[in-house]
Amino acid sequence: MDGKYGLERHSADILVVGGGIAGLSAAVSIKETAPELDVLIVEKQTSGYSGKANKGGGVLQHFDLGRISPETFVEYHANAIGCFLGDQELMAKYVSMNNIMFDKLVQWGARLPKRPDGSYAVIPTGPMTGIIGVDLDITLKVRQTAEKLGVRILDKIAVIDLLTAEGAAAGAVGFGLLDGKCHIFSSKAVILATGSQNYRIGPMWSSGRGDGIAMAYRAGAEMRNAEFGNFAQLVKIRSHEEVVYGENYMYNKNGVHITKNFRTSPEPDINSNAIAEWYRQISADLGPITLKQEQASGGGLSGLWDRPYGQTFWRLNQESADAVDTDMEVCPMLIGEQSPVRVGHDMMTTVPGLYAIGDVSYCGSAAPGAVPAPPGRNRGSGILNAVFAALMCAPSAAERAKSGKAAEPDEKQAADLIARMYAPLLRDSGCPAKDVIRLVQKAVGPMEQSVYMSAHRIETALRYVEKAKELAGTMKAEDFHGLLSCHEAQAMVLSAEMQFKAARLRKESRGWFLREDYPDTDNKNWLKWIIVKNQGGEMTLRTEDVPYEKWPVKPKI
Repeated sequence: MDGKYGLERHSADILVVGGGIAGLSAAVSIKETAPELDVLIVEKQTSGYSGKANKGGGVLQHFDLGRISPETFVEYHANAIGCFLGDQELMAKYVSMNNIMFDKLVQWGARLPKRPDGSYAVIPTGPMTGIIGVDLDITLKVRQTAEKLGVRILDKIAVIDLLTAEGAAAGAVGFGLLDGKCHIFSSKAVILATGSQNYRIGPMWSSGRGDGIAMAYRAGAEMRNAEFGNFAQLVKIRSHEEVVYGENYMYNKNGVHITKNFRTSPEPDINSNAIAEWYRQISADLGPITLKQEQASGGGLSGLWDRPYGQTFWRLNQESADAVDTDMEVCPMLIGEQSPVRVGHDMMTTVPGLYAIGDVSYCGSAAPGAVPAPPGRNRGSGILNAVFAALMCAPSAAERAKSGKAAEPDEKQAADLIARMYAPLLRDSGCPAKDVIRLVQKAVGPMEQSVYMSAHRIETALRYVEKAKELAGTMKAEDFHGLLSCHEAQAMVLSAEMQFKAARLRKESRGWFLREDYPDTDNKNWLKWIIVKNQGGEMTLRTEDVPYEKWPVKPKI
């Protein structure tokens, strides 16, 4: 099993896959809980620079808990955002821990702007929430804290598959991006902190490659709410610069304000009805759609707080957009944000000893209900959800590591996974990963296939996915980075397949999920989660009733 490129074995009490804000927060939390544990982070790029927390608007969701109780927000969220598919208990816990999470981030070195009186510089957004800026060095600061606490970090190693023993997580296999060396990891618990599936369309979001989703699926973990992987945002048509809150100012070519066609009152963030309205206007030859509000710009939040580390990035980004955006014509762009790995309140998946946190399991936790992963119609919830999940995961993972014994990796299983891992590199011929990626993007990219859906358009998307799936088995990698691209392309195919098959099954419209052929919300038949699972290599789907009877806010049946 040493293979062509060499082999290195590693052991740790807890293996954390992913060095973004979720993985770093989990590692720090575990070391604070149990300093004696050996915690190892493995990251395919560079921990502290990877993930999305350091690439976006840099905002944290804020709740004024002196004015709004967790129960009040849960009631609002269940009715207006999650549409009764959400785990109300978990959402209430998230809200209640808002101040704790802020304090933790400051303790770990993050810079949060404050007013002269010492309070956080919060800006109101939705009816019950606000946002506060955080500088984009947040992940670097948390990495520094992790290293001070003794967390070990291995960068430039791509973890590809999970090892199991007696049905429980036992480690992982991967390869070095620089030298191709095979790495086998054994551990008492594994934490996936690998991000969501974003289909490599939106540049700011494209680091979410869905690799952890694919790992968990192949290891037998259940997926939940996979159909909510279709987040889209209005962008300027030339620069693709995201226009936050641009849906407030949409006009068609006749100068008609079309926002009023899908919304009558302020909302916390874009909803899918804005995308559907764009599609209807374009289909009726009433495009282009433009924004008639100077404040509707993608860089509007960058100068609101003192955040020196991120200012250069935001300035250059805005200058680049301004150079090509001669008007305010917009279109929707698929972001994706699929995050379906099913977890409980301790963030353990249905595979014992395997945890999933942050954007890999946001929808799978059921906390947000009928919306994609952050922003999930709650701006600033992305970073805080990652921190929240890390804090919820740490005690359980630490206890498992302290009480358990690392299982010996199954050598045959490891050998089979390693053979699969290197297969694209060892083929004599085949297609490049980009051919598969483009087919998946043809499935998910069009708004009428991924956001404003119908049975016919879902089937069209699935035909592209089936072609991509067939082609994926023939991919050829020329080098180690190409090998990683092949595995990321396979993850894209898997995510798209479960997304569209779940969408085909859900015959209603609810929350972010819209079907033109089933425009109404059906509480009688569809207060259900769709569960996806790998059964002997076949993708199976079933439904599970949402246990709304046990939660305080109940739907009308």
